[in-house]
Amino acid sequence: MRNERRILAVVPARGGSKGVATKNLRPVLGVPLVVRAGQIAAELDWVDRAVCSTDHGGITRAAHDAGLETPFFRPPELSGDRVGDLEVLTHALRETEADDGTRYDVVVMLQPTSPLRRPEHVTATVDRLIADDLDAVWTVSPTDPKSHPLKQLVLDSEGRMQLFDERGADIVARQQLAPVYHRNGAAYAITRDCLLEQGSILGERAAAVVIDEPMCSIDTVEDFLTCEQVLRDRIAAGEAPPPAPRPDKLTFVVDIDGVLAGITQGNDYTKSQPLRDHIEMVNALAEAGHRIVLFTARGSATGRDWSEHTRKQMDSWGVRYDDLRLGKPSADYYIDDRLVSLHDATALAGVASSGRISPETQKGISPENPNGISPETNTEANGGSREPSGDA
Repeated sequence: MRNERRILAVVPARGGSKGVATKNLRPVLGVPLVVRAGQIAAELDWVDRAVCSTDHGGITRAAHDAGLETPFFRPPELSGDRVGDLEVLTHALRETEADDGTRYDVVVMLQPTSPLRRPEHVTATVDRLIADDLDAVWTVSPTDPKSHPLKQLVLDSEGRMQLFDERGADIVARQQLAPVYHRNGAAYAITRDCLLEQGSILGERAAAVVIDEPMCSIDTVEDFLTCEQVLRDRIAAGEAPPPAPRPDKLTFVVDIDGVLAGITQGNDYTKSQPLRDHIEMVNALAEAGHRIVLFTARGSATGRDWSEHTRKQMDSWGVRYDDLRLGKPSADYYIDDRLVSLHDATALAGVASSGRISPETQKGISPENPNGISPETNTEANGGSREPSGDA
């Protein structure tokens, strides 16, 4: 509790992301974003409960590792890229209160995509909310005058240009520009009544905590590099400890066709071609010391023994693995509580990945499969599975 207010911390971390695959699991200096958010929550001894709102099994496991609870699973209708913070936080608040029978006074949102936050940023946000009896307090950063709204331009469909705001025509010197700020995602503190009664994360009475030091809200691979450099500078200056290495070694079971090999028509694996992007990711896991088990349904429907051919194929493609197992049953769908994509796997293991794969690999395209035959076409190797070809 903080000044007699019961506090719920919510880390929103959906699995989907258009910019970077499984962004919330991607590591910054070896620590996944969702784990970093959980570590901050753990340092706030006044937080009564810290939960993660997610729709993704891999994120659930990473959240647990960081001490976050997942008493509910975010429903599909709240997992799209056009769902707002209000809906996610309202759902998290109601579900948590139903789970533990507790009424929370304040909800603190810690977005994983702001890994440069410090515990004191969050504390200052909540303290401002309580001291001034506000509906909401957000952390913000000063906006560079070069990006001031009055200096922005817009283009129409034919490329004709005009000022975003007509008042910009009167600006001749930057001294005329009133300071403006942008949200940096480090912390949001919002009262229960603001969320449930006003239906807002801003409310009628809002204020800000201004953070002058470098902050970053991650949307791209380049943003990860920027954040990592800031953290390295903090470590070099003695302002932050280096991240603890992951001591555990994991076992990953990896399918072959549609993951490491392009899909072939008619189950003729002699024509299979390698998906190099994915092979590089699996090899990176192996090089980091993790155990790789290849498990395939080749021959399970026809009874033909593809073991020797498959072994030679994997070796000739340079796939690093510890064990190759055939006998995976053919099925329409596979249901597994530990199913993750290759991008999830590299993030969970703290292994660097570009976060991008070629369009050809995304479609399972190879020289022998120029049209990107869908996995369900190859019912023996994939059991009719309609999982995307990138799923391990």
